[in-house]
Amino acid sequence: MNRPIVRTKGRHKILLVYPLQGGSGAFVRHIPLGLLYTSAKLVKQGAFVEIFDCRLNPRTWREELANKLDKETLIVGISVMTGSPVVQASKIGEMVKEFDSHINVVWGGPHATFNPNSILENEETCDYVVNGYGSEAFFELYQALIVGEQPRNIPGVVYRDGTSIVATPREEEFEHIKYEDIPYHLISDYDAYGHIGHNNRTFSMYSALGCPYLCTFCSSPAEYRDIPGKKWIPLEVQEVVDHVEYVVKEYRANFVYFIDDDSFVNLKHVEGIIDEINRRGLKVKLGFRGARINEIKKMTDVFLDKLVAAGTNIIHVGAESGSDRILKLIKKDCTAEDILECNRKLARHPEMKTLYNFMMGAPTETAEELKATRDLMLAIVRDHPNSIIGTPNRFRPLKNTELYDLAIESGYTPPSTANEWLEYEIESATGTDSLPWISEEIKKMMDLILIGSYFIDRKAIKVATGNSAIEKFVRLVDNVYGPIARWRLRNGNTKFFIELPIYKFANNVAKSFTPNFESKKNKIIA
Repeated sequence: MNRPIVRTKGRHKILLVYPLQGGSGAFVRHIPLGLLYTSAKLVKQGAFVEIFDCRLNPRTWREELANKLDKETLIVGISVMTGSPVVQASKIGEMVKEFDSHINVVWGGPHATFNPNSILENEETCDYVVNGYGSEAFFELYQALIVGEQPRNIPGVVYRDGTSIVATPREEEFEHIKYEDIPYHLISDYDAYGHIGHNNRTFSMYSALGCPYLCTFCSSPAEYRDIPGKKWIPLEVQEVVDHVEYVVKEYRANFVYFIDDDSFVNLKHVEGIIDEINRRGLKVKLGFRGARINEIKKMTDVFLDKLVAAGTNIIHVGAESGSDRILKLIKKDCTAEDILECNRKLARHPEMKTLYNFMMGAPTETAEELKATRDLMLAIVRDHPNSIIGTPNRFRPLKNTELYDLAIESGYTPPSTANEWLEYEIESATGTDSLPWISEEIKKMMDLILIGSYFIDRKAIKVATGNSAIEKFVRLVDNVYGPIARWRLRNGNTKFFIELPIYKFANNVAKSFTPNFESKKNKIIA
């Protein structure tokens, strides 16, 4: 039951913070959609909410964040991904409490959803954790705190009560925020977000909720397991395209990125969206984050032509492995040959880039199976010159997934402190020591594939197309070192592998680098 917000003369302000991410944040920076969703009901009910994104100023965020705090600040909420953001969230909490110990620090986001007790046991500066979707739970937490009450019996809120941790089970249902209620105005400059090398003004949104598949490494099946009924719900075509039209007309968006767990469960649903976009004459490029091989097998060339004609610029495909045994272990419902077959189909539509995601280091994976993944990457690029090999993710055991249980059986000990979580950057070349099944031979191959993935597909000339200093440098590195990297990868050569420490150094530098996304203000016509 919702009480009306009670305005007090004292604390009432909410500051939502998005911390620094890993090294890839130097090249890609999407709008903090999760914070906008969390803010939706609060803003609608008249609460004072401000969003602060540390990624916009990675070298000066401390000073700027400190200037946002005052004696009226009631809550600082932090959106936390697993990996280095855990360390950043810990630093933010310490800083807030040093300024004023009475400010409530709340963690939310993916890491908080799967590790609420661990956070409260190890992070003294964290007062509350929101487990699961945030809009309703955070709103009710705010209602309690503003009148000085403990948030008892609020679904999804976890907190300390003396030496005990109190957790009220979350509501098991999907969170759907209508686009009219998303407080886009909380972000003042959308030109600060984007992808280096592109002048797109990108807006992320959903066309469907959930995922019907059971990939054993993925958090989605674990997150949706207890939600009753269907695990994948498509949004109404009219509503999706109304949303697209809204951001195009109101915010001059020229690229819409559908960040569904899976967009193509029902091909007719996607077809309906692109048909309606075309019918309205909306001039916008499209990207789709979620596509599976078993779905691409069902796509006809006519369907793919429609995607291209509608402005689809890129789709992301979860290939994951070149080993049929590993593909079966992780329940991808396909074989390596299926991946190659679909890749050749997609190559017939080169106007649309295909980005393939891969994973390395799953429990029981052998060196030969990892080499099969390397061979699949090379074959994909050979058959589809406009494909992109994503930086392969190092396997990270996620609680409540099937592979987490297998990892525990294989000797894995989960981290607890923030510094231990630092080793869990999925794009990092470090951290394999925590995965006891990784042999020295496999580790060397993982490092080789990681570094080789930056050069295997000449992505520098496909992505870093601008004239900024960093883009010119990236292209120079590709021209000078790229042939060596590709030779090493093809031959599995790790002798005198001096590139690895250089990569680690560059990755650490990148974490504090602010990309100079070229302003789109004068390039995008409303």
